[in-house]
Amino acid sequence: MKRDELQPIGGVLSLIRDLTEDPMRAASVPELFKAAFAALGECVPFGVAAAVMIEQNLDLHAVTRGAAAMSATVIERIRTRLRAMIPISAEILVASEDHIDGEGPAGALDHDLAAILQIENRTAGLLLLLRDAPFDETDAQLLEIFAAQVAMLLSHLSAREQIQNLADTDDLTGIWNKRYFRRQLPQEIERARVYSLPLSLLMFDVDDFKEINDSLGHTIGDVVLSELCGAVRETLRPPDLFARFGGDEFAIILPHTDLGGACAVAERILKKVRALTIPTDEEGSVRCSISLGVADYAGGDGATDLIRRADERLYESKRSGKNRYTA
Repeated sequence: MKRDELQPIGGVLSLIRDLTEDPMRAASVPELFKAAFAALGECVPFGVAAAVMIEQNLDLHAVTRGAAAMSATVIERIRTRLRAMIPISAEILVASEDHIDGEGPAGALDHDLAAILQIENRTAGLLLLLRDAPFDETDAQLLEIFAAQVAMLLSHLSAREQIQNLADTDDLTGIWNKRYFRRQLPQEIERARVYSLPLSLLMFDVDDFKEINDSLGHTIGDVVLSELCGAVRETLRPPDLFARFGGDEFAIILPHTDLGGACAVAERILKKVRALTIPTDEEGSVRCSISLGVADYAGGDGATDLIRRADERLYESKRSGKNRYTA
């Protein structure tokens, strides 16, 4: 329903109805904003719609409409408006950019309209619309209502993600489980293939872990795995994916990392684990070591190929004396 067919109350009801459809089913934040801005565009025409998420490292999710396009000038306008409303010095990062059908602006995007996005009484971000014609009071009211609805949608999405994360997380160590790892590795391989990006995989297990379990008990064995994972996580970057592959075997996906970079990560992990001292129930302590295998993505690799090569190199580290990596 177009805006010129609506009275203000009808516009509100139409907008809320549309926001309960595709945006409610969105599986990610970019999908949510694309669907939500598409619904808003039926009531408040715009050339560019943007959401800057303060709580997600100033990620910018932008949607262009009609003939409008993102540009350095538009991004600077968004940055300036954000800082005028919310005093932030960090730089925004374009996290997603989508295009939707509809009539776009006929001229320069000289007019803007903004609303603060609040989630649970926290300032979570800024919503901004740009177009070639002035906005009026009805537009402003609709954007405020839209902001409130989007806040609820984001909370709903976050709750769904938390539930999914529980299913994808290893109970003991708190890292990702094998099911999640097997789902994500093919996606990372496809991204590396399409964009010609480096990708590496580390696999490691705990040396003589059976002896730790047999001599100190499974409870201490669980403590060793939990403490070990905490130490390893401290050596990794946010994009790296750390998962329990099974038992005392673990895998780390390293996006944008070539073989040399992966070997440097393996060295850091070994150094961290060698320095780890884990207390036991008898006021004593236990130390452990790990053996690693390192493999990098080669054109034509599938997930099975990459896992097999990393696993073979892990066992080469075992045969060579343990407490080391093989690449």
